[in-house]
Amino acid sequence: MTPALLLEGAAAAAGAVHELTLDEWVDRWHEFYLMAGTAAVTLAGLLFVALSLHLDRLVEESHEHLLALARVTLLSFTFVLMVSMFMLVPTHSPLQTAIQLGVMGIAGLWFTFRLTRAARHHDEAGFSRGQIRKRLMFPAIGYILILLTAVGVALGIPEMLFMMVGSMTMILGNAAGTSWELLVQIAKHRRAAHKG
Repeated sequence: MTPALLLEGAAAAAGAVHELTLDEWVDRWHEFYLMAGTAAVTLAGLLFVALSLHLDRLVEESHEHLLALARVTLLSFTFVLMVSMFMLVPTHSPLQTAIQLGVMGIAGLWFTFRLTRAARHHDEAGFSRGQIRKRLMFPAIGYILILLTAVGVALGIPEMLFMMVGSMTMILGNAAGTSWELLVQIAKHRRAAHKG
């Protein structure tokens, strides 16, 4: 193939993409949201089971910031699941999609900061303030990306849906990593308490 033919084919493909309606755009993302929602609900179930094994430690006053972090992590999985369910609804209008995404982005930010600010911090439980801030930064960025996607969809720019890949990946990846760190820190604390 000559470079001219390649450029012509790329231009035709780009033109075809721009002619898609929002419904057609969202339909092309069906498997992505199905996979993201399935991963979120599976990881949330595993977090429930794992934390239930250490529930007696989480409810101690010195661990209240870890309990808040566990709540935020569970909420991250829940928000990914809810966004996925909204995006799998069969009919979409740009305004409806933008409102749903906007509400989820605002609610995610609000709950994340509200739950973590409510807990006093105790460094002896294994997480420093810096570690907790770092663990909150990624879901916050993910929720901001969801808000930007909502604005883009409301303005008629369906290509903004590509930002959802970054937001869902950040929220899910961070929640999975936080879940692991929570379990390791609680297990270390329990082991130290048994030795002492």
